[in-house]
Amino acid sequence: MSMLNEVNDNSGGAVRKRRKKRTLADMIIPRKDDTPSERSGKIVTIIAALVLVVCLGVLGVYFFEMFEAKSNHEKILEIINKSSGGITVIPQMTEAPLVSAEPGGEPAVTEIVRVPLPILPYAQTLLQTNPDSVGYVKIPGCIEEPVVKGSDNEYYLTHNFFDKKRQCGTCFADYRNNLDFYDRSDNIVLYAHNQKDGTMFGNMDYYRWDLGYWLKNPFVYFNTNYTEDTYVIISSFVINTLPEHDNGNVFDYQNYINFNDEYTYEKFMDEITKRSTIITGVECSRDDDYLTLSTCATEFDESRHVIVARKLRADETTESVDLTLFQKNPNPKWPAIYYKYNGGTYIDE
Repeated sequence: MSMLNEVNDNSGGAVRKRRKKRTLADMIIPRKDDTPSERSGKIVTIIAALVLVVCLGVLGVYFFEMFEAKSNHEKILEIINKSSGGITVIPQMTEAPLVSAEPGGEPAVTEIVRVPLPILPYAQTLLQTNPDSVGYVKIPGCIEEPVVKGSDNEYYLTHNFFDKKRQCGTCFADYRNNLDFYDRSDNIVLYAHNQKDGTMFGNMDYYRWDLGYWLKNPFVYFNTNYTEDTYVIISSFVINTLPEHDNGNVFDYQNYINFNDEYTYEKFMDEITKRSTIITGVECSRDDDYLTLSTCATEFDESRHVIVARKLRADETTESVDLTLFQKNPNPKWPAIYYKYNGGTYIDE
């Protein structure tokens, strides 16, 4: 139907035509009587409006989850701070069997000794919220997160501590790690997202290059459900996960969980030492326990930022560790792709 109406001209009765006033819908929705340019313009407007709505929705979800993550973080801190009272004990299996025998006879193994182990008060509270809870990691002013361990290394990438599916995920230990009181892995590996709001491992970036920050925060405090342990940071480096980013090579740090013939302690120490941007001079040995923190890096696609720390020995305290030996590494080893974009080369001394 034409949108032109005939009306009388008061001056002479002549008939003139004028366009009917259009509604908002007429100006947005394509109509049969639109010109090709009008129709194209309306289609572009509709597409732009849909894109805007989608973007606003995505941003809304992002900011909601970011706000929720901070709220949950504060909730967990409150739970831990209020944790007090008695200690629960649960049976755990020791490595020593209970042996008995008849007089003059051969010893016979009758059963495995089970000794009650104390669970720390904070751990009791966290376990009530999430039975996968295995600890708590803290670097003052940098990291403060509960740690869980699932049946794989995928689930907690997308689920928070309260078991809700969220982009921020949860700090989690490698599912292959053993955090048992009597049989702990040589190297406990923790993963968490590099959140832009600073939660999870979002503040670890400073350890890549800032010696002053490192000296101010050289220790990691990691509590399991049974122990409260302190570690001194000995290495910080960026690594590739794709072979093509380093001439076919990948240092699979995450597989050095228990040192053995394939994943040797010597290889582990050599790699984390020459790659570290800071030289600490901290003495290490095969008998020490280690803690590795891993998160995404921004140097190139599929890069990871890794921090390695060594557990303080029985005769050490945070005051006795010599921080005067800490210095910048003039020649840290980077993946080949780093030198491609930033220049320079690694000199293997």
